[in-house]
Amino acid sequence: STPVRRIFWNGPDVACVTDRGTVRARAVIVTASPAVLAFEEIAFSPALPDAHFSAFFDLPMGMLTKLPVEVSATRLGLQPFDDLLIERLARHDIYFLCFPFDLDLMVGFVGGDFAWEMSAAGEAAGIDFVVDRLCDIFGADTRKHVGRAMMTNWGGERYVRGAYAAARPGRSEARATLMQPVADKIFFAGEHLAGPLIQTCGGARLSGESVARQVAAVLAAK
Repeated sequence: STPVRRIFWNGPDVACVTDRGTVRARAVIVTASPAVLAFEEIAFSPALPDAHFSAFFDLPMGMLTKLPVEVSATRLGLQPFDDLLIERLARHDIYFLCFPFDLDLMVGFVGGDFAWEMSAAGEAAGIDFVVDRLCDIFGADTRKHVGRAMMTNWGGERYVRGAYAAARPGRSEARATLMQPVADKIFFAGEHLAGPLIQTCGGARLSGESVARQVAAVLAAK
């Protein structure tokens, strides 16, 4: 795969300019996140209608960082799928999904501004925070049971720029705007347009499949 840098749509077809050449088609489905489009990582020539461009800014990307940690040879007195919430000052809260499916795994979740802070601090700092919190609750010996760990970095991914979209207050109509194609050539899809399944991977896939059927119907009618 290769990133698309610019989409020309002023001719009879569309032309997608990439680092490896230009791809021409009768229509294009844009699945980039609203943040990527707001940052104009993909340029459109001519410019998109104002309503569509504004919709990108009305659907900013929220942040949820996941920190899965391997915890073996102990269940810490917990049951599979137990919930654990640790509340701290400065909104440095963390929620754990404990030992899902009885795996040697605890999954930490951090959201909001703190998730952005953690993303900026880096994976090592994020993992240290998680392990320290577990030791605060279950004792210093917990550290010897900790194995592999990682941290998601959706906020640091240039072509994502966050976890999932959340409409600004009073701006939920931005989703409906982006569900309208531009000149029957440019169609948008993704988790932010997945109806009741917004903010999920499954919703992103179903949105893409639905829009693909829409494109096929439009092209067949021409």
